Amino acid sequence: INALYCDADGTVHDPLGGRDDLKARRVRFIGDAHQRIREDYLRILRFFRFHAWYGKGEPDAPSLRACAEERDGLTKLSGERVRDELLKIAKADDAGAAFRQMAASGILAVVLPEASRLDRFEKLVGIEAQQLFVLDADPIPRLGAMLDLDAEGVKALAARLRLSNKDRDRLTAMLTDKTKIVCYLSMREVRRALYLMGRDLFKDRVLLGWAEDRPGHNTFQWRALLAMADSWQKPEMPLTGEMIKAAGVPEGPEIGRVRKEVEEWWIDSDFIDDEFSIIERLKAVVQATVY
Repeated sequence: INALYCDADGTVHDPLGGRDDLKARRVRFIGDAHQRIREDYLRILRFFRFHAWYGKGEPDAPSLRACAEERDGLTKLSGERVRDELLKIAKADDAGAAFRQMAASGILAVVLPEASRLDRFEKLVGIEAQQLFVLDADPIPRLGAMLDLDAEGVKALAARLRLSNKDRDRLTAMLTDKTKIVCYLSMREVRRALYLMGRDLFKDRVLLGWAEDRPGHNTFQWRALLAMADSWQKPEMPLTGEMIKAAGVPEGPEIGRVRKEVEEWWIDSDFIDDEFSIIERLKAVVQATVY
């Protein structure tokens, strides 16, 4: 595909049969695959990326065999280069098959040995393509779907692949958060979860939960949770520091503690917007805890 050339008058020159490869959607190396790979071992991952995005059917057998035989060379690459290719592969519509082929050829064990949940990853790719019609997939939730790690495991992975702090923290949150996320959450439970988790983490957890569910089950419910998150506006509790001080709370950390107490009640009350009720609760908290 790369060995196609066009001159100034529009004539296409195809010395290596690239047009036929394009028509057949066949991705292969030019000449000796081993030699091409040894020139830059990143070409192993690019082979899977190009096939995931542009290929059809099974990968070219000689190319795949060469990638498997040269896979140890991937250890010579920087974490940044490996990360960029992995995330580009993860974005593809056919990413599930690509990672499955990488695993079967021993390549995934070299570049991403933590990927123990390819089953969940493949289901998430299918959900986004067939149910959500995602055109530009976010690779971070897809990467998270492959993993079953604690915070220290994510930290080690992020250091090796040079993930940004934002992506590291996002992966850590989606894999370690303990909020109960099921397809049958009530609207009240959804509002509570969104307030405490934030929209982004809630949606990441919903996607992981959906990918854990049986294929084809509860599709409407999972999609509804994502829609509720997209339309949600974070409520503001109508309680100011001045109101807390007016209730008899002295300046200092006690104001924050009292506010937190009232806020917990407010969340449990489904974000009641009755200022009188909030003030009454404030008075009760102050009377019971502030001396």
